[in-house]
Amino acid sequence: MYTGTLDMITPTVNFSARATAEADTDWGYRTIPDNQLFYVVSGCAELEIGGQKVAIRPGECVCYGPECQTKLTAFRTTDYFSVHFHWHHPSPLPVHPGLQIKYGEPGSLSTPRLSIFHIPSYGEVTVPTLLSVAGLEPILSKMVNEYESELPGYTLKLRSLMMQAIALICRQLLGNYPVQGSRNKIEHAIQAMQDEPGTNWSVAALASMCGYHPVHFSKLFKHEMGVTPKHFIIRERIKRAKLALLQGEKLEWIAERLGFKSLHYFSHQFKQETGLTPTEFRMHGRTGGDG
Repeated sequence: MYTGTLDMITPTVNFSARATAEADTDWGYRTIPDNQLFYVVSGCAELEIGGQKVAIRPGECVCYGPECQTKLTAFRTTDYFSVHFHWHHPSPLPVHPGLQIKYGEPGSLSTPRLSIFHIPSYGEVTVPTLLSVAGLEPILSKMVNEYESELPGYTLKLRSLMMQAIALICRQLLGNYPVQGSRNKIEHAIQAMQDEPGTNWSVAALASMCGYHPVHFSKLFKHEMGVTPKHFIIRERIKRAKLALLQGEKLEWIAERLGFKSLHYFSHQFKQETGLTPTEFRMHGRTGGDG
């Protein structure tokens, strides 16, 4: 589905929320009137679409439109962002999609139509159903704050934030095209950091796991993941911290267990990544929301 030229789109955010779904929550078989971006912060979810089941892990999101029936399921307690939006719309005023969602029975999961952007000087980019976009979470946090506050000019701020999110997605997709399949070259390092986020990993140690010189490893990692190894491990720690905060763990214990130098450093990194302090996140993260 051709969406338009990236420089000319005017998206509208219809709904934006951050919420926590209990294990085995599902939102039924349904067709939405707009597009949805569903981003998993922690936990595990699955999207059934076009006869396929797509697992959504922490740090990943799915994006799909109004053309087909889908089913979203949270298999474990899952902290997530949900954004409903139009890629291109004349008015920035949100129109909640709730009343226009159509619910149905299993069996009508048609093949999704993927969105395609034309990017001047680069060509066309197709937005896949499943995405992993570095740096998307802070934008989503600001989006939720704007949507909930409804301060003067919030509709324009929402449009601006959605444009930032779309630009970030397209940039990462462009960066991934030349190196598709190269993630397996750094998979051992990624797995180590995900399994032991509290360890003080050095670039040299990570590079050695993959058989590379540290300088080459750092360049390959940044090219493939969109962030440096240091930023990646911080993101992994913040993911674990979010879940611990929602479970009521003390800030001091979280900071120590996840390898932060101090409580102050933990709070600074947490706000830099999410746009919220750990205390603010604990309060907002328990708020319910739409799938």
